[in-house]
Amino acid sequence: MNPVPNAEHKPLPDSPLHVKHNNDVVAPVTTDAAPAGNSQGAPAMAGDSGNLIYKGKVSYWLGWHALLGAAAATLAGLGLFTYAFWMDAGVSQSSAKIVGLALLVSGAIMFGYVWLSVGSLRFTITTRIVEREQGILMKKIDTLDLGRVKDVEMTQSLMQRMLGLGSIQIISGDRVNPDLVIEDLHNPRPIYEKLRNAVIEMSQRRGIIPLDR
Repeated sequence: MNPVPNAEHKPLPDSPLHVKHNNDVVAPVTTDAAPAGNSQGAPAMAGDSGNLIYKGKVSYWLGWHALLGAAAATLAGLGLFTYAFWMDAGVSQSSAKIVGLALLVSGAIMFGYVWLSVGSLRFTITTRIVEREQGILMKKIDTLDLGRVKDVEMTQSLMQRMLGLGSIQIISGDRVNPDLVIEDLHNPRPIYEKLRNAVIEMSQRRGIIPLDR
C-alpha cells in the first residue's frame, strides 16, 4: 500500500495526562487517587483558604449541662402531669396538671433547642484560616486569619480525657474576638499539632519569630 500523502505524525506530549482545550490548560491529572478529606481532619485542598486540617462538628458533650437540666424538667413535668390524674378533683388537681404540662413542654423545647444549637456549631480549620459557623435558622460565620494568631493551646479535663475529647484555645490579635475556644473536639491532639505547625509556618513566612515552647 502507498503511504497516505501529506500525513503528519505529530509526537505525543511529554505526558498523556496533560489536556489542552483551546487556550485553557488543565493541570496534570494524577492517576493515584487522593485521600478524601473527612471530619477528623484528613489532608485535603481547600482552595485559596489553604489545606484542610479539620472540618466538622463538636461533641454534644458541650451542652450536657443544659441538656441534663432540660431532660430533668421534662421528666418532672411528665411525672407531675401523670400524678395529677390520681389526685382528687379540685383546684390542686388543676394546678398540678397546668404546672406539670408547663414543665413538660418547656423542658422538651429547651432540650430540642440546645440539641440543635450544638449540632449547628461547625468549625473549619485550614492552614490559613479558622472558620466558625453557627445558627439554627440564621447562619453566622466568623473567620480568623492564622496570620493574626499569637498562640495555640490545648486543654483536657479529666472527663474529657475519659471521653477522648479536648478543647483548643486560639489566642489572636483580633480586637473583636481575641480568644477563640473550640470546645469538646473528638481526638483533638492531631488537630492541635497541625494547627500549631500551620501557625508557626505562617509566622515564619511573615518574619515573626514564634515564642519558644
